[in-house]
Amino acid sequence: MTEPLLAPLARFAAQRRGPAPGQDPRLDERLEATLVDYAGALVAGLGHPLAAPYLHALGPQAGEAGPAWIAGQTARAPVEAAAMTNAALAHLWEVDDAHRLSTSHPGIVVLPTVFALACTMPGLQAADLRDAIVVGYEAVLRVGAFLGPEHYAVNHTTATAGAFGAAAAAGRLLRLDAERMLWALGHAGTQAAGLWQFLDDGAGAAKMLHAGLAARAGLTAARLAQAGIPGAAHVLEGPRGALRSWQITGGDPALLRPEGEERIHDVTIKAWPTCGQMHSALDCARALTQRPDWPGAEAIRSVEVEVPSAARAIAGTRDPQTLAEAKFSTSFCIAALLSGFPPDFRGCMPPLLTRPVPRAMETKVSLSSPPAFDARFPRERPARVNVTLADGRILTEERAFRSGDPEAPWDRPALAGRLVDVLALAPDHPAEPEALIRWARRLASAEGPAPDADALAALIPLSRPEIPAA
Repeated sequence: MTEPLLAPLARFAAQRRGPAPGQDPRLDERLEATLVDYAGALVAGLGHPLAAPYLHALGPQAGEAGPAWIAGQTARAPVEAAAMTNAALAHLWEVDDAHRLSTSHPGIVVLPTVFALACTMPGLQAADLRDAIVVGYEAVLRVGAFLGPEHYAVNHTTATAGAFGAAAAAGRLLRLDAERMLWALGHAGTQAAGLWQFLDDGAGAAKMLHAGLAARAGLTAARLAQAGIPGAAHVLEGPRGALRSWQITGGDPALLRPEGEERIHDVTIKAWPTCGQMHSALDCARALTQRPDWPGAEAIRSVEVEVPSAARAIAGTRDPQTLAEAKFSTSFCIAALLSGFPPDFRGCMPPLLTRPVPRAMETKVSLSSPPAFDARFPRERPARVNVTLADGRILTEERAFRSGDPEAPWDRPALAGRLVDVLALAPDHPAEPEALIRWARRLASAEGPAPDADALAALIPLSRPEIPAA
């Protein structure tokens, strides 16, 4: 049988030894931004109405204890429970990082896995921690890109490709060799699951489970491989493998071969707390409202939003009744922005749903998908917003990429300002943005022993009252 498709990725994950801090300043800065983004998303999650239910469901159950921490809690938890819960919390507000080609959220799967497992490994080296993050991202992004839009149409790639990323990250911390890393990826593949059906059934609150399941699957996969239990080497392409199960062909196998610059550099840090499929359109709408000739919402006759078909399939909800639904409603979010109520980090809150002006404006918004936009997806996120005014004029803005994409990255001051806005989502958990940035910078540049695995937990204010174990 030919070499498994995942073998090159397994070798990379097992053997990668990154440059020392200072030798690749661009990577140092990217790691810092990645850590800042995750820390903000995790703290913000504590302020979400669904935080308590997820803490009850995924956190340690009565009598359970372990070495790992959960954000905002004093009780320690088993590694799997901590990784699952922190992954779900960090995904609640939709402010976590994203990736175009893989259509995934890598950080909320890889980072909770790394930090939960690190709690069991005193004496861990900073270089190993950074390598685990980089290879975890590489696995999520490469597997997700290989699975492609056909897979994403039915499966939530963060859940499926995310399991591979969590396995690679955990396996790197456990120092698996290339053979056992391939086993770990096989174990991840047989657990990988996550369906978009929750959107069709109005169960948007279930989305965060997918990140938690991927983290748990990856930890289990790496531990099985460490224990010497072989996994399916051809778990993707085998006659009874994942591609056959998902009824897809997969993309170019070259997508699974790590070459050149690490994929972590391709990640987007989001500018809006909504589904990433609508971000380019939101950028267009914001640009329209900032034009000198913008006449105001009262002058709008109709709005046409052009996006790829995949964006409409995932973010095409209309007349949302909950905040979770609103985050997947391009028509409502565009209407809110054009009406003067932008769904940004401070504005995308439950009161937005009760405002009559955005509700009325949504009836004027239509969505369409030019074939040319479909052809450019997912390598680009094309969008065009056409606003027809009462006097017949048409104002248009178009974008190929989103704010925060690698083509339009945040600089450090802007990223710090974004963190302040994200942390405002958890007003009862007033974390200090400067302290979180210092933590991220220290980890991205540390040599020798890794910073204390509890260092981030110490910067997150405790829940008051604390959520009790189930």
